[in-house]
Amino acid sequence: MKMSTEDRLALQELNYSYAYFIDSLEPDNWANIFTPDGVLDESAFFPDALFEGRDAIRAYGETIRGNVAMMVHLMTNHIIRDLTPTTATATSFALVETMRKNGERLRFHVKYEDEYLKIGDSWKIARKTLRKSFTHENVVGAE
Repeated sequence: MKMSTEDRLALQELNYSYAYFIDSLEPDNWANIFTPDGVLDESAFFPDALFEGRDAIRAYGETIRGNVAMMVHLMTNHIIRDLTPTTATATSFALVETMRKNGERLRFHVKYEDEYLKIGDSWKIARKTLRKSFTHENVVGAE
């Protein structure tokens, strides 16, 4: 199926919104870009980091907001495929810089594997799985 320009732009915007809302420490907006039963799987990075459903994702976002002073995701190489009228998959990469409130600064290299679902006229993230592309770096230790 040929992807419409509107679908391509909507999926790219969804990918960027994922980064923007968590970087802005907005857990409600971050959770709302997922489907109601959406899954965020960060278990490759952190034990017990599999979050199922918006409430769990929102709660995780609140935890991040409580621990993080600043964060930035530099998203790149967003490749969309397997498009149907209501589903798509994609991969992308990110360099993620995090400054925790305790002064610790971490850098993560992430590969995202995404599954999208179109609900009505809106695309949502059904599943986002994070994979390591490099081992994380502890740039500055905790104070």
